[in-house]
Amino acid sequence: MKRIVFLALVGLGVAACQATPENMGSQTMETATVVDTFIGKRLVTENGGVFLFNPDGTVGGSLRGEEIVGTYTADTQEVCSTYSAPEFLTGREFCSVPVISDNTVVFERRDGSSSPVYMIEG
Repeated sequence: MKRIVFLALVGLGVAACQATPENMGSQTMETATVVDTFIGKRLVTENGGVFLFNPDGTVGGSLRGEEIVGTYTADTQEVCSTYSAPEFLTGREFCSVPVISDNTVVFERRDGSSSPVYMIEG
């Protein structure tokens, strides 16, 4: 009987120590992703292109003078994005690994190609 009570108390203690939104303070229970560094910042190319990762899973900015409209998903390794504008990106999915160096980032795509160099601003 003593062993059952002890195990029950240990189980309650473990349950009480589990992470919840209330006891995590400023941390979240969500897993960090490869784009967390870019949320709220502007990624700017040398020729004036601007790319934005928004916290709601959308992407924005402008490339070649055209507005970017799309969505992204990201995990701890890779980000994938799809676009409804501009037309030259529409209907394609881009999956890549961001490679950060100082205040720049290049997205290394699955097909072996790379994005332009983006300056991280903000």
